[in-house]
Amino acid sequence: MRKNYQKKSFGTCGKILLVSFAILFMAAAVQAESYQTLYPCLINLSGWTGGEPTGMNMNMSGMVMVNATRVYSKGNKELTVMIMKGSQAFGMGGMQGSGMHMDSPEANMNIQTINGFQVQTVYDKEESSGAVTVFLTHEEAGGAFFTLSYAGISESEAIGLAKKFDWERIKNKVESVK
Repeated sequence: MRKNYQKKSFGTCGKILLVSFAILFMAAAVQAESYQTLYPCLINLSGWTGGEPTGMNMNMSGMVMVNATRVYSKGNKELTVMIMKGSQAFGMGGMQGSGMHMDSPEANMNIQTINGFQVQTVYDKEESSGAVTVFLTHEEAGGAFFTLSYAGISESEAIGLAKKFDWERIKNKVESVK
């Protein structure tokens, strides 16, 4: 009985999400060049299979957001890399402040400075998954971040993979996106 409820609920939610996505897609088509200018920053990673980049521009009631995403796989390991710009991106980025460290049996989180950028790492020990978020610009500059979400790899490997992306180049590209 519960499975049927979940399927029915997902069907309704899925339809709502599909309609919302269609509206956002149509709005993004008007300014498609913005998110596409970020695609070259979503590099190929040696040993990983990268899917086609996707993206979106959203401008609604004064809220402007641009993002570009690419998914990578290697066996049962997966990465999702996203570049996001907009004041909403800053709010979604979480806390900032270098030198913060939290460790528990389930997870750990760090906020540190790497190569001149504030970087937040979150790692779920049981799932071998997490995210590396690099804050590219501050809210006053429009807010932007680069994030690498991962599953099936260690936190140190994820940080190493995130460092393969040129954060300075990404920051420059994000600042040029209107």
